[in-house]
Amino acid sequence: MSIELHIERLLIDEALLSGERPHEVCRALERELTQRLALPGVAKALRLHSVVAMLPPAMLPAASHPHERLGTRIAAAVGQGIGVGAQARQTAQPGHRVIGSR
Repeated sequence: MSIELHIERLLIDEALLSGERPHEVCRALERELTQRLALPGVAKALRLHSVVAMLPPAMLPAASHPHERLGTRIAAAVGQGIGVGAQARQTAQPGHRVIGSR
């Protein structure tokens, strides 16, 4: 199964950057989404949706620790929006890192 995810526009309030550079946020977001979408069970969950044209605005989850990257938090919100946030946590197995949990 191949997954294509296009984020055409992402608006971030400058206050949320907390010193992070926008390109760092983008790289972290890409890395975190790649890891989330590769977890066992995610492909099965995505088959239920097939195509999602647009996601509604989402609330950004609170940081779980002071140094949590903004890209990680955005990836969690996107995962919830496409219906794989909870699925990813439930299907994670030993050796797989679950994004956002420590």
